[in-house]
Amino acid sequence: MANPLDPKPDANLDSNSFLSGMNENGASERPFADKLESTMAKDRSVIGKNIKFRGELIGTEDLHIEGTIEGTVIMEGHDLSIGREGEINANIHAQNIVINGTLTGDALADELIEIRNTAVVKGNLIAPRIQLDDGGKFRGSMDMVDTDDEMKARHSEFKDKLVHPNLPPKDEAPSKPAAKKSFAPAKDAAKDSAKDAELADS
Repeated sequence: MANPLDPKPDANLDSNSFLSGMNENGASERPFADKLESTMAKDRSVIGKNIKFRGELIGTEDLHIEGTIEGTVIMEGHDLSIGREGEINANIHAQNIVINGTLTGDALADELIEIRNTAVVKGNLIAPRIQLDDGGKFRGSMDMVDTDDEMKARHSEFKDKLVHPNLPPKDEAPSKPAAKKSFAPAKDAAKDSAKDAELADS
């Protein structure tokens, strides 16, 4: 039997309290998203709001975009964040994707896609975890992948969407060797005509 004179346990220290998981402002904590954002803030490249880029953007480090991008964005194995000023008209692939600005296009993330309350997204999303904050605007479909095999299948399907329409396919041979070949016969023809002229003179 408990001694009535023993001090009562502090309700604030109770891990099962209804306040656990809430911060001082009463908002629910987002440990994964907050940890992700702090990690992305340390080592990342930034595309400023006065930068406009069109084409295929490929990176091997975390990237934060405040500018305007049109084409495709591939940050495989790294994190991508779109700032409030960022305007992306592209299909994108990254490890984690956090959207505060505007995205028009399809997105594939290996771990998480988070749509913040200032975001406007039009496109189809594929990821194991997708989070839509209250106030965020989204139009499209969400595909939350369950298994590794399913993720591999989505990867192979999504590769076709990660080719900029104005760029040649990656397996296509470069045009320079073909150009060199076309000049070679022209030189031979010039030599032959010079020989013919010499023979005619003799």
